[in-house]
Amino acid sequence: MSSKKVSVPYKGRIVEGEEISFKEIEERWNEYELSDGTKLKSKSVLASVFRLNEYNESNEPIYVVNSTIILNVNVPEGLKKKGS
Repeated sequence: MSSKKVSVPYKGRIVEGEEISFKEIEERWNEYELSDGTKLKSKSVLASVFRLNEYNESNEPIYVVNSTIILNVNVPEGLKKKGS
């Protein structure tokens, strides 16, 4: 697959780079139990990845990612509002 050239904002300026394709290997849920008994599950899901024509102190390319957080909340019955 050929890469798509892009211009993306980075550190207050527009930087050239390319969109990098990817495949999901594994998306794990992070699970938490709050002190009120509520259980939260969350995971980050990648939407797009860009490799910039910029490099860090170790001479590695800089990557910019767009992602979204998926959240699942399981609230104990005692915390739910009664009625309508």
